[in-house]
Amino acid sequence: MEFHVEQDPGLLCVDLFVGGLHVNTWDNAFYPPLLVKKLKDELGRFRTPTAPPAGFVSPLEAFRLAEDWMYDEAVTETAAEAGAELARWRFLDWGECTDYVLAFAFPDGDRVHLACRVHGDAGPQASAVASVSRTSFVETLERSLVVAEREWSCRLAAMKAGGDPGDVRRGADGP
Repeated sequence: MEFHVEQDPGLLCVDLFVGGLHVNTWDNAFYPPLLVKKLKDELGRFRTPTAPPAGFVSPLEAFRLAEDWMYDEAVTETAAEAGAELARWRFLDWGECTDYVLAFAFPDGDRVHLACRVHGDAGPQASAVASVSRTSFVETLERSLVVAEREWSCRLAAMKAGGDPGDVRRGADGP
């Protein structure tokens, strides 16, 4: 997550990357309370090591099954059941800024396997898969939450004081 706090006084501009793929090039201006809520939700899901979901074989295969299930393309009952279980691990379902990305974060003990595909007007486009330590993943989410909460509280204070939220002096950019 790459924050650009200077870009918009009312929104939080955040570029999201999965495995080096920039997944929200079309819109990076998040509504701050929604971003804070989504980061907290994700932290609640990933703070504790969790066994891989049923049907998980590899990040790419799990993504394929979950994507097929999401788009109602599962061909067998077994594939549909596995896809439904894997789809519970949807990630980056964070509002308009991530409408065109289908991403999953599959837990696997002390690892998290991220897999995503960007969808555009012409259909499925770029995809990425990355595996990271759960600790690093959680730390990134925690740092991002700190930045998002700090920025939003500073902007709220400025608005309540009758000023421009863009005039608030900020600390260093976050993750």
